Amino acid sequence: MAEPVRPGTRVMVLGMSSTAVCGVRDHASLLAAELESRGLECSSRWLERSDSSLREARAQARAWAAGLARTLAAERPALVILHYSVFAFSFRGLPVLVPAVAGALRRAGVPVLTIVHEAAYPFSIGGLRGKLWAASQRLALIAVVRASAGLLVTADFRARWLESRPWLARRPIALAPVFSNLPAPSEGAREAAPGDLIGLFGYSYEGAAVSLVLDALRELRRRGIAARLLLLGAPGPASPAGRAWVAGAEARGLADSLAFSGILPAQELVDSMAGCDLLIVANAGGPTSRKGTLAGSLGSGSPVLALDGPRRWAELIDGETISIAGRSPQALAEAAGRLLADRAGRDALGVRGRRFADQRMGVGRTAEAVIEMARRLEVPI
Repeated sequence: MAEPVRPGTRVMVLGMSSTAVCGVRDHASLLAAELESRGLECSSRWLERSDSSLREARAQARAWAAGLARTLAAERPALVILHYSVFAFSFRGLPVLVPAVAGALRRAGVPVLTIVHEAAYPFSIGGLRGKLWAASQRLALIAVVRASAGLLVTADFRARWLESRPWLARRPIALAPVFSNLPAPSEGAREAAPGDLIGLFGYSYEGAAVSLVLDALRELRRRGIAARLLLLGAPGPASPAGRAWVAGAEARGLADSLAFSGILPAQELVDSMAGCDLLIVANAGGPTSRKGTLAGSLGSGSPVLALDGPRRWAELIDGETISIAGRSPQALAEAAGRLLADRAGRDALGVRGRRFADQRMGVGRTAEAVIEMARRLEVPI
């Protein structure tokens, strides 16, 4: 059993949001609540950005950082937990808000544990704009790591990447999978599954395999399986991502096979996920421990079918907790069709997936990693 913490030890939680729906903010709130349940005293300073220009963004960040510096000097918490997602600290992809925050943290002299949700954009996609984001975000990451006493990442490949960058300061790194921000599904939510409904939670991020999934849906129709695709959660059909899915469906004659749940309260969202016969995870790199959409899908109790990829999480796959399909429409359609035809098999898969999410991807595992890292950093906690 883990050694109990010192009751009343003060921890400050920091971060920024640039959108109304923010998974990182929800992650931070749930983690803080879990740490408090273990005896720590957590306060939060979170910037909800409302800027529409670079000047406004910088002014907000500087004012927030100045207030943060005063609060840190007055309260002297034992530990600061910084939730870092680079685009939340950026204006139009450029991380211009990082220097003010990193400077305030360095000058405060309080140990900082940074949870690295998103470190930097890859150089390999996005054209010239993507390369500009990638270069500037790596420069910002230098300042973030320098201001940190330790780092917590959500995937083993992210830890290896950080450790292998010669331009980053050396810091101890801990690992904890992303947990779901959603509650448990309501009793009976799975019973509503109609037999042909495929859900996809997390359809808006770059790298979601739009063409591949829609081609697989068309292939299922060709095989006589009248499957429908429900895109779950934010940002909805009016968003750029939503319009791309609609256009792709219309081009394939699948307009009547595509629907959106829209933005829902957390309980309604997870119940809608549980009401699907099958959930697809379409991450470009495969199912990884850094995706809250994977954790949420598993936690819903619906069976999960994931596209394979080079960054697949072996701990998940080796336990037969999800079904894996090759990265072709035919392979995805074959795997989906097999599951849709086997009610008992997909129900058993869903039970195993939810158990895995609860036991291996829960908020408790992240809280334990935070406490263990704090002790490695000799924080009196």
